[in-house]
Amino acid sequence: MTALADEHLTDLRSQLHLARLERDIRSRTALPELARLTHVLARYHDQIADGFGIPDPTGTGIRVAARRASNLIKQAEALFGQPADTETPRSALAQKLRATSIALGCGLDLLSTHFPTAQDQATSATAIVIAAPDSARSLLHQLSVHTSTIGHLARRTPPPTNQAGVLLLKAAFLSHIHSENRASLPITAVQPQHTPDRIPPAIGEDVTQALAGIDASIQRLSNPPTATSVTTWRYLARAAAIICDINSKTIHQLIHRTNELTEPDRLPALKEAATAVKHTGRAWRTIIRRWDEHIGHYGHPANGLATDASDLIIRLGRLINADPAWTPSPHASSRLKPPHELAPDLHHAATLATATLRTIEACNNLASHHHAAINDAASIGAVNRQKKYPTHLPRVPGSVRELSTRYDTARDKGKQTIITLGQALEALNSPHPIPQEVQLILLRATVPDERSQPKLAAIEFPASLTEVLADSGSCMDASDTRSPSQLEQSYRRS
Repeated sequence: MTALADEHLTDLRSQLHLARLERDIRSRTALPELARLTHVLARYHDQIADGFGIPDPTGTGIRVAARRASNLIKQAEALFGQPADTETPRSALAQKLRATSIALGCGLDLLSTHFPTAQDQATSATAIVIAAPDSARSLLHQLSVHTSTIGHLARRTPPPTNQAGVLLLKAAFLSHIHSENRASLPITAVQPQHTPDRIPPAIGEDVTQALAGIDASIQRLSNPPTATSVTTWRYLARAAAIICDINSKTIHQLIHRTNELTEPDRLPALKEAATAVKHTGRAWRTIIRRWDEHIGHYGHPANGLATDASDLIIRLGRLINADPAWTPSPHASSRLKPPHELAPDLHHAATLATATLRTIEACNNLASHHHAAINDAASIGAVNRQKKYPTHLPRVPGSVRELSTRYDTARDKGKQTIITLGQALEALNSPHPIPQEVQLILLRATVPDERSQPKLAAIEFPASLTEVLADSGSCMDASDTRSPSQLEQSYRRS
């Protein structure tokens, strides 16, 4: 929204010295639109000054500057008069001012949705990022440019409203000076989360292509939609069990290869990881058995989520299978690639173990979004029970509660598997540290409070990734240098 407002105001700045602008600024629709936009800018500065309702323990001066600028903008707004609904603007100037007001207003409304408006509402996990001093400084700096543009326009209006221009320019200068980040480099804006396009599996893919396809499928599975069907939930549970089975075979092949490379110190962690993956697969199979008790809703669901899971299974299978055209079926080849071909060295072994780690986290994400599946199962169970006992009051069957428990168990087993795989990766990468991406996955598995997890994904916004990895709330402090094995103990205690 702010980018759209930037586009409109940039166009207006380029026309400040045109004769047409002098005519449009004196039209009867210009002043109401200036008043409307000034009011939106005042709202922004008020929210920054109040920290969107979040207390400021640091006493940062950015909020004080926003309050002083807000007072000046409100004085200018009073000179324009109250913004009122008018007919559709006809001049190009009035149209751009109206469009800018709408864009900025929508942006502020979107930011405000992360903060509670009533006592019984919770604060969004992203709220701490929005209210952070660096975020407020960046937003105030952007608003100073908008305020300056409106100030120059206001100076072209007839007296006495032209005095509003001086007030707006003072507010813009004040915001600009106090929004300069003298302590560090400007923050880097976080790119919006992007779901990559599907990459269909192709026969003959090399390892790089296969890993790129696996990465795309994992990202597409990371945020499953809530609107789906029982057929999809049943299929995804079966897919998760198959993924765990393939991962188990992969780790066993890595164990054989580690033996061939005579690296005995790295074996215990790999063996523990193999056991953990097997337990996670068993947890998913108990979910399959529970879903199979529901009559109907079989087959391959015709939606993207199931297709993504299928793509992931095919690529994982082809990575370790000797058949380049392998697909999961009762008659599929079970001959695996020789360990030396699968992982020529420890670096390749660590790459495959990392892919295994990420697919386990993808299964965990599916387990975390099981509430919609439970609602579907509850609805079907209640309807079927009502048909069987029409005189009884509807209630949720006990099997549905058990299904929910099994999803929680699968997620807990998955977290334990991620921790043990992290230990295996630490052993495979030794003496070099494990990649930061792996560290971040481990932290997501060990941080008990899911509301604090979005901060772990914020790269340079408002803190650097290195800082976040060194300070992750309840699990790590600023001097924490624990290994994955020590993180596991922390997770068990929490």
